[in-house]
Amino acid sequence: MLTRAARSLWRSGASRSICSSSTRLQEATPSSTEQSKEEFLNRFAPHAGTLNPPEFPSNFLPKGAVPAEGAAAAAIPDKLQFNFFVPHETVCQSEKVDLVLMPATTGDFGVMPGHVPTVAQLRPGVVTVHKELDKDVTKYFVSGGFAFVHPDSTADICAVEAVKVSDLDADAVRAGLQEYTNKLAAVQGKGDDYEVAAAQIGVEVYSAMNAAIGA
Repeated sequence: MLTRAARSLWRSGASRSICSSSTRLQEATPSSTEQSKEEFLNRFAPHAGTLNPPEFPSNFLPKGAVPAEGAAAAAIPDKLQFNFFVPHETVCQSEKVDLVLMPATTGDFGVMPGHVPTVAQLRPGVVTVHKELDKDVTKYFVSGGFAFVHPDSTADICAVEAVKVSDLDADAVRAGLQEYTNKLAAVQGKGDDYEVAAAQIGVEVYSAMNAAIGA
């Protein structure tokens, strides 16, 4: 009997707790954001001591800025605006494209209009630019760099070096891979970390180029 009574009380209490939580969630609408901030700051003040009050993301928005809900509902453009830079030239500037495939260190990923903001380190590999999806496609080999995807459907690549895959010399790539493979074998175990690292980088880059040309 006591067990049944305890279960009954638990269910009743849990039900009220769930209903209360549901009500709080429903009340936490965007229109109550400022009120919630004030309530938090009022509770924070007595315990703050010498601490400054915390900042909120909305404090950094310019006056009259579109709220997050409005920004999310904004129309996504048809094209991605793409910029591609290397130290000695601009490969693409404000190019309107459908898709860019990028070789990040965490794995390859594609960027289209509306992609979430992203910062990614690039590994040696192929950047594929679809100016028109599956029709007007250009492939570039990059040795490394960084990619930046912005909230306004623009994307930037800043690469150390870039060359069109079609311009790679298969014989030169194979020769370079063999050279660095031999060099790595020769310096391993000799205690020269710099030479080992340089040889490993050479093997990685030439292996990626070899894969890019399908050799």
